[in-house]
Amino acid sequence: ALSREWRTDRVLRRLDSMIAAVDRDHSLMLAGTGEVIQPSDGIVAIGSGSGFALAAARALHKETQLSAREIVQRALEITADICIYTNNQLRIEVLE
Repeated sequence: ALSREWRTDRVLRRLDSMIAAVDRDHSLMLAGTGEVIQPSDGIVAIGSGSGFALAAARALHKETQLSAREIVQRALEITADICIYTNNQLRIEVLE
């Protein structure tokens, strides 16, 4: 419903953006063009440093025993070190 509304709204349909929507069981990315993308590994990343963050998160998930929150934090720290458009001022909120 959100994807359809975004695609048909007069103002929003011109917005070239993405939304990450995640709950305990599903991870989705909604594109402004209407696509709904479900990553095969459940890891999502959007924004200018998303490629770096995605690679770091996948490596950390596969090769460590870190919690999801720790993976997010470390992946964003790595991204901030690599990507000039990503800063290291992080605020991570975990929904219980």
